[in-house]
Amino acid sequence: MERHAHYALVGVVSIGVLIAAIVFVVWLGRAQFNQQYDQYRILFEGPVNGMSEGGDVLFNGIKVGEIERVALDDQAPSKVVVDIEVDASTPVRSDSQASTELQGISGIRAIQISPGSEGQPLLKRISDRERPIIPSEPNALSSLLQGGGEVLTNVNEAVTRVNRVLADETIADLHAAIAAMRATSESLAANRAMFDDAASALAKLDAAAGDVQQVSASIREMVQGDGRQAIADISRAAREIELAASDARATLASLGDQSDALGAETLPTIDSTMRSIEETAESLDGLIDDIRRDPQGTLGKSGGRELEIPQ
Repeated sequence: MERHAHYALVGVVSIGVLIAAIVFVVWLGRAQFNQQYDQYRILFEGPVNGMSEGGDVLFNGIKVGEIERVALDDQAPSKVVVDIEVDASTPVRSDSQASTELQGISGIRAIQISPGSEGQPLLKRISDRERPIIPSEPNALSSLLQGGGEVLTNVNEAVTRVNRVLADETIADLHAAIAAMRATSESLAANRAMFDDAASALAKLDAAAGDVQQVSASIREMVQGDGRQAIADISRAAREIELAASDARATLASLGDQSDALGAETLPTIDSTMRSIEETAESLDGLIDDIRRDPQGTLGKSGGRELEIPQ
């Protein structure tokens, strides 16, 4: 009896020691695991298609851990709770952000963590949570894929508009418009010489108009200046000639009536009057000839000689 009882005690002790050893190994392994990895939680807004447990966690494109759990938030079902574990040496800072990223064309989605700023503290040191929460940011590609229905509708509408623009009738109208523009350009090129001649004629016309204006101004100045005095002299001389002619006619008429009464004083008077008329006429003819030869020079003279008619 004593021998059998001794063996039983040894067996119980052995089993207890084995169980204790197993528990110690598990505890030690878990402690070492906890020292090698940090655990975080991420809250995503909206769906996270393609994400599953065991997925990769990337930091600057390098795999540093994996996804432990994916579940809905109990308080807000529109949010998705994702628990991750990453290498303890991963510098997840207080301003680091998490986003989703597609891997290849398989549709599997990974988590990408941004490094944050150099001067910011590590998130695990300032958080009092068991699993510090990393803020999430929307992914541009994810937003595009989530709105894929609207994008496809817009693309379809754009393709429809392009097809309308490229219709046969539109292309024919475009060809006709291009042909008309080409014909117009060729016509303008062919008539370029005519346009050049017209431009030259207009330039000459402008120059002639300027010359006419200058001549008009010169004539106006000449007439308003010394020329006016010359014309006045001519008019006065003409009037004096008319008066002298009238006197001569009156004298001849009286001679006809009183031919017998002519004396020594009458004949010299008639002779003097006729000579004065001839001199005045010659002076007037000379002035007219000068005006015809050189109008501007003649009329522009100042202080000209006045014609004197003896009384």
